[in-house]
Amino acid sequence: MSNSGKFFNVANLTIGVLGLLAAVGGAGIAVVQGWTPLLIGQNARFSCQLQPDTQRGGEVWTVMYRHDKGQQPWLKMVTTLGGDYTPVRRCQIISESLNGYRKDGLIRLAYRDEPKTPNQYVICAKTKLSGDEGCPLVLTLKPGSETEAYQAMRDMTENLLNGTGVYQGGGGKQVVPKFSPSSPEIDLTPFLAEEDRIAGSNSAK
Repeated sequence: MSNSGKFFNVANLTIGVLGLLAAVGGAGIAVVQGWTPLLIGQNARFSCQLQPDTQRGGEVWTVMYRHDKGQQPWLKMVTTLGGDYTPVRRCQIISESLNGYRKDGLIRLAYRDEPKTPNQYVICAKTKLSGDEGCPLVLTLKPGSETEAYQAMRDMTENLLNGTGVYQGGGGKQVVPKFSPSSPEIDLTPFLAEEDRIAGSNSAK
């Protein structure tokens, strides 16, 4: 085959790849008939996937966590969340944040008020490096009361709280995290892969 023929084939291949990437778009989604749409980057611990919405029906973009024994749904992108981002974009941003926090020793999810914005609550992630006083932002909720923030947290973490995403601990015992208005934190330790239980480990991948 001539060099011009080889160049033609390479050029066509490049155009085909670029065309696929353009079809995927900025959200990084590949949709193929019969496949569940996934965000690119499935090797990361946290990623996004369409999951059934047991409360409202249909499907909802969900932050998934890859444990040593498989994937678990963690956070659903429900309509109670604020912001101008689409659910899939919001899911992607949250996944990226959690992938960063796990390296700091992610241990709990909680909600708190936002001092800079009156009547505003956020969902945050406590890590071993941030300590008891710190709770870095995961996402901002719509302005509202603490009761609404609590309900938003429940809706988002439904799979963790009702046991469908619960990791089977030693002896097959299910560990369901406690969560209430008086204790607005979810202990994530039972759900974490062994390497993610190490605080600030540079070896976590």
